[in-house]
Amino acid sequence: MLSGLVTAAIATALVGAASATASADGPAGTPTAKALPCTKEALKHAENSRLRAGLLRAAAADESGTAAAPHFDLYAADRDGLLCLYMANGNGGFKDAWFLDSDWQAFTEATQVDHDRNGESDGWYVRNVDGQLEYTGEAGNKMIGGGWNTYDRIFSPGDLGGAGESDLLARDKSGVMWIYLARPDGTLTDRYRVGPGWDQYTDITGRGDLNGDGKADIVAKDRNGDLWFYKGTGDYKDPFESRVKVGGGWNMFDKLVGIGDLDHDGRSDMLARDKSGVLWLYKGNGNATDPFDNRTKIGPGWDKFSLMF
Repeated sequence: MLSGLVTAAIATALVGAASATASADGPAGTPTAKALPCTKEALKHAENSRLRAGLLRAAAADESGTAAAPHFDLYAADRDGLLCLYMANGNGGFKDAWFLDSDWQAFTEATQVDHDRNGESDGWYVRNVDGQLEYTGEAGNKMIGGGWNTYDRIFSPGDLGGAGESDLLARDKSGVMWIYLARPDGTLTDRYRVGPGWDQYTDITGRGDLNGDGKADIVAKDRNGDLWFYKGTGDYKDPFESRVKVGGGWNMFDKLVGIGDLDHDGRSDMLARDKSGVLWLYKGNGNATDPFDNRTKIGPGWDKFSLMF
């Protein structure tokens, strides 16, 4: 049985190695936003579900992205279990926060997907504390199955296998990466082994195309604080080319989030939260060896969130 939490929330919300020189601490841009309050009291701004649903349908009516560089808003669950929505403002920041749901302590991983390939989020995969993975979205609600606690990282960077749907990557606790191909109805194929050695990374993320070739890519931060770029191939049997070093200094961040095209310039971007709780935007530039521009400060207060997706 699907959890009422995720079903209710999504129903409301859906409407080879060359080195580069970029580092994490390039010149900072102008602050654009902070983590605005998101509490149950915020519901006074949306007095009933009809108003909340209308708000989010209006957000979905914004200029759509593409499958390669989708326009996703940011969802964040705090340590009290409150799920908040931060809608992109199209300029590399966010509009006011909206409270969507509570009791999200029940989930330990969450990722958005775009299965219909229109550049907008149309579903979520979430992992329950008991290891059950479930899908909820426009294609319907599915309990995928149990045993997902064997993985310490589960996320979707987009279409990795070439079929169009947003596939899942899952790293097991021995460091082996696996890929699950998604079907249009949200169900998943059996897993395919990507390879070992991924336990050298403390964070892995990606959302869409970073180098301009139309294929989904990922980045990974190692224990030394170096960031590595993995170019997508579009072949699920061998989904990434050899890694390319982006630069050092990334241990200042405790969370990386692939967000898609946050500023509506046609390129996928990345969010990075530093250890003081300040959120930064790294705009994608389409460069194959140095895929991000210098960081721009979004604002403080983001350390309260345990899930950001």
